This record gives sequence, structure tokens and C-alpha cells, in this order.
Amino acid sequence: MKKSKHTAARTSGQAKRKKPSARHSRLLRQAPKTGVVFNALPKQRSVQTQLDPSGQPLMVFPGRTVLFDDMKSALNARANHFWHPGGSNQKLRNFTWIVNMLADADHYETALEFLAHRFADRTLPIFNRPEAILRSRRDRVWQHLDGIDNLICPQCIRFSPEHPEDFVTVFADNGFTYPVLLRPQGSHSGKHLLKIDSPADWDKLHSIPWGGRGFYMTQWVDFQSSPGEWRKLRLAITPDRVRLRHILFSDSWLIHSALRDEDIVKRELEVLRSANEWAELQAVGAAIRDRLPLDFFGVDLGWRADGQFVLFEANASMSILSYHNMPEFHQEVYRQNINSIETDVWRALQQITGIQAPSGL
Repeated sequence: MKKSKHTAARTSGQAKRKKPSARHSRLLRQAPKTGVVFNALPKQRSVQTQLDPSGQPLMVFPGRTVLFDDMKSALNARANHFWHPGGSNQKLRNFTWIVNMLADADHYETALEFLAHRFADRTLPIFNRPEAILRSRRDRVWQHLDGIDNLICPQCIRFSPEHPEDFVTVFADNGFTYPVLLRPQGSHSGKHLLKIDSPADWDKLHSIPWGGRGFYMTQWVDFQSSPGEWRKLRLAITPDRVRLRHILFSDSWLIHSALRDEDIVKRELEVLRSANEWAELQAVGAAIRDRLPLDFFGVDLGWRADGQFVLFEANASMSILSYHNMPEFHQEVYRQNINSIETDVWRALQQITGIQAPSGL
């Protein structure tokens, strides 16, 4: 995931990448700075901190686009950084492209709206345009993607409860049926995620810190593929590619990367190796991209027994360019797949910025 030094933004978990070649770095430094990397502090003005392997403190920003180190080094060499709302020494001028690093509308709504409004009437190239990031918010994206063949998009409502009864009211007023999922805004890890199966389950609210926080309520759609098994897919999408980043099998509906034995890995690889020829998946991915025109983003889907897919989320903050949680077996195949996605992302960046990928990619 996102990694850099000292005060730069970082997300924990990304394996360290090799540094760019000396020649590539020299060529980048010699070229003029023609772009802007757009950043902001989260809405709540809070970030996490952690120590890197050398013991140096790092700030961990939520909801950022995850790029490899050589990509970030290339951008640093060819662009100035602008932190919204700016200061006396920061000016949005004299540039020909922007790379927007803000990937989560819950954390960066104000900054994204500023960027969208500032360049609404211009054809300036922007990597991951802010309008599309705002569209990817959970309560919006399901409406934008609803109607795609073979894709089930469960209803999702965003609200700010002040009392436990507000959850029940939102449930009733919006026509939900049991079960439903509850999660805090800005959450993608499953932390504080609740599944409410019946009226008796509303007491689960007291097990999480819900006061003063915005929440999402999502209609539960079972995506069981066979008795006692669920499957989850992650797509990596760029303007000219739809790739299967990984597939996970689990005996629980709440699926996260975990230890997988060799038999499970073999099942994963069988699907992974044929994903580019999987017509239904490619069609769904392309249709999502048409309605959510981002330059690099991920989509999490459930895969049902009837062949239909269930939308979980679609956004630009997913961990895709990362070797974290890679299984112990057949790592060379997983690395090759991530390398292919890396090439796709470099191509997308080049289309916006003109920066070429290092040789060998």
C-alpha cells in the first residue's frame, strides 16, 4: 500500500519496491515540473502514525490512491504538491496536468468538490477526476451502477444517527428488509461492520462506537456460491484493462485475505489464469468503467452460484499495487499478475502526465 518517508502520506502494508534506476531518476530530474499532485488532510483532520523498519515516524493518511514508490518518485520529480486549501506559498498555476491522490469521498469531500469546481469547465487532464471519486461514495455508486447486466447493486443509505432508534427509523423509512449491513463512513476494512439479521440484533449497536459518526446502511444480498462457501473478487480497472486482481474463497460471508492452504491457492489460480477470457466478468468490469470513469480503481464483488455478481464497493482507495497478504504458495503467479496491473497503471499515468515508465516494464 502507500509508502513514503517521514511526513509523506502512507498507508500501511505495501511491500517496498525497488528504487527507480539511476538513469530514469536523472532523466526525470532534468525534465521541467509541469504538473500538480493534489492532496488534502482528511475531513476530521486526523491521521495515524507508525514507525517504519528504521524506527522513523510515518504519518498514515486514509483513503489515498495506492501507488508504488517508483511511481511516486516520478511524480515528485515532475510535479509540485498542492495541499488543499493551500497557503501563502502554494499556488495552483503554471501546470498542464493534475494527479489527484484523494480516493475517498467520505474523508475528502470538501477538497474533492473544490477541485471539481475549480476545473469543471476545463479540459485539463486529471488522473482520477474528482467528480468520479465523489460518485464512488457507497450511497451513490450503487445507483450509478444499477442496471448493469449480471450485476446486483444493493441499496445503500448514508445517514448521521443521534440516537439508537435512528437506525431502526432509517431501516423502516427506506424499505430495507433483514438482513442489513451497518458500517461507519470512511471504513473499508470491516472494522465495526455489523450484520443485523433480525429486530433483536439492533442491540449489537452498543458493541461499536457509533455516537457522533456517520453511517451506511446496506441491503444484504447473499452471495453464497455453494453450501458453506462464499467467493469474493477484486477487479483492477484502468482505461484500457479490466483485470482480476484476486479471488478469495471462504467459509464465511465476511471475507478477508488470510492464510490460504495450497489447495485453496490452486483454485484461486485456476480462475486467475483465465480471467482475461472470462467474458461475463470482462463485460461487467467494462460497464462499470463506462459509468465510473476513473483512471485507476478497484471493484469488490461477490460471485454467486447463479453466475451473477454482487457489488460490495467500487473506489480508488483499494489496496491493489501491494504484495501484502500474498499467499505462501505459487507467489510467482501472483507477482506476475500484480506486475501486469502495474504496467496498466503506468500506461494510465503516462496518458495524463506524459511520464514514461522505467525500462523493463
